[in-house]
Amino acid sequence: MLKVAKETGGGIDAFLGQNTSFNGTLVFEGIVRLDGNFEGNVKSNDTLVIAESGNVNAQIESGIVKISGTFDGLIVAKNKVELYKPAVVSGTIRTPVLKMEEGVIFNGTLEMDNGRNKPLTGKKEEEK
Repeated sequence: MLKVAKETGGGIDAFLGQNTSFNGTLVFEGIVRLDGNFEGNVKSNDTLVIAESGNVNAQIESGIVKISGTFDGLIVAKNKVELYKPAVVSGTIRTPVLKMEEGVIFNGTLEMDNGRNKPLTGKKEEEK
């Protein structure tokens, strides 16, 4: 089970409830927890939590991503990605650090490059 407040030393700044659906772009600071259905884009330097009841289809660019629910899409994490059982994750993960519990299902591609992850825009370092 995901224990966000204990590990981060703080509370959740925003919450999408279990019986809620949202389609669009989410930009935030702090910690956001998704327990419902989300489809779209996420952009943050902080922490995104996809809880066990969460079902997310998105392109995520965040500092830390913690998943115990269902995810399909692209994750670009500046710091780390943590996958907790019973997570089911499909797609691509780009992160310098990956933590995965036994029992997680991951079908996709993992790219690890010591924190030099490219943003979702796909621009090369020379083009910036």
